Amino acid sequence: MPLENLDNVKKAIRKTKVNANRDIKSMYILGLRTIIKATPVDEGRARNNWFLTVGSSTGVYRDDLSKGGNGSHRSISEVMPNWILNKKIFFTNNMPYIEMLEYGGYPNPSKGKKTTSGYSNQLRPFKSPKGWVRATLIDMADKIRAFSK
Repeated sequence: MPLENLDNVKKAIRKTKVNANRDIKSMYILGLRTIIKATPVDEGRARNNWFLTVGSSTGVYRDDLSKGGNGSHRSISEVMPNWILNKKIFFTNNMPYIEMLEYGGYPNPSKGKKTTSGYSNQLRPFKSPKGWVRATLIDMADKIRAFSK
């Protein structure tokens, strides 16, 4: 005996996947842009060296000193796939000091006014731990979990 309305069930499943993809993709884009904007900036190298890749991470650097992170923002818009579900997406920054920005480690006490307790003063809006990447990823995960409720 054939199932009645099977086509409607298939359409509903397809629509649910499309909506989930759209919602999660938009959450990724907003979160990754937040990470770029919150990256402490002196000359602009760290903020401009975020790379979005699909499938595997990258080890490249960008010499652009854009304090706005133009290259990083462009990387998101140019590389983000239309369909992200079941894809491995990497967001990488290969600057040698990016971990120090995220986890602290600048001289304490600071020689100038750029750091406090080993962290950049530009990270003050974020709660402890001072890292902005971890805080943003936790926020993104919470919002994605809320979609499924």
